[in-house]
Order: sequence, then structure tokens, then C-alpha cells
Amino acid sequence: MFKLHSVAGRVVVGKLIGLLLGFIVMLLMPTFGFPGFSMIGFGILLMFILMGAMIGFIGQFDRHPMLNFRMPWWVAGPMVGAVFMLMFVLLSHDSLQLVMQSTLISWTGLVSPFWAIIDGLIVGGIMGLAEAKLAGEGPNLPLN
Repeated sequence: MFKLHSVAGRVVVGKLIGLLLGFIVMLLMPTFGFPGFSMIGFGILLMFILMGAMIGFIGQFDRHPMLNFRMPWWVAGPMVGAVFMLMFVLLSHDSLQLVMQSTLISWTGLVSPFWAIIDGLIVGGIMGLAEAKLAGEGPNLPLN
């Protein structure tokens, strides 16, 4: 997709994946009893777009700057995804509680909104993989 691997390419790939996933979630919101174009729908859209951008920016580091441990895409992506989803769960706990109690999810027994953090791990991993494969990773990436 990109002839030159770069940080900007990583950010574009992450934002596109976030935009796609956000629109998919917004289209699925009416099945949970929420209007698709609601505040929570737009919040999810923005969260996924910003998650992809943040994973893209973090991809230029191959080691954690303060703790000095190795951070390949399969560590950084899920870690950022889990933190973003934790923030979302904490900010929209009541609305997410209603989603988790819907008939589509309640039969699984996963009724706590904090189970959504696993979704953040998976989405962050997918974003990290796609960004690493399509636009590169590591400290030698150019910014443009």
C-alpha cells in the first residue's frame, strides 16, 4: 500500500481501520437498543480512530522509553487497545451495562462491561499487525 514505510503511513492505516470498525459498531448499535447516530456511537467511532492513531505513533518505538522492555507490534497494539477500552468502559459504564444485558450478549454469561477490555486487546492487536505489515515499524521509520 505504501511504497515508503513511515510513521505517517502507520497513522493512516490505523485511522482507516478505526474508522471502518467504528462505522461497523455504529451500524450494529440499533441491535442493542441504541440509535446508531447517538453520542455513544460517535464516542466509539472517535475512540477507535484515536486508538489506531496512537498505535501508529507508538510503532516508532521498539523499546519502552521508561521501563526499557521490548515492544513489538504484538505487545504495543494490544496494550494500547486495552487501555483505550478500559477508559471507554470507565466513562460509559452505565450505557455499556445495558448493552451487556441485551439478549444478544447476556446468554453468554458475560454481563460485566469490563469484558469489553478483551475486545480492546483484539482490536489493538489487529491494528498493530496491519500497521506493522503495511507501513513498517521501529525507530528508523521516517516521519513523512
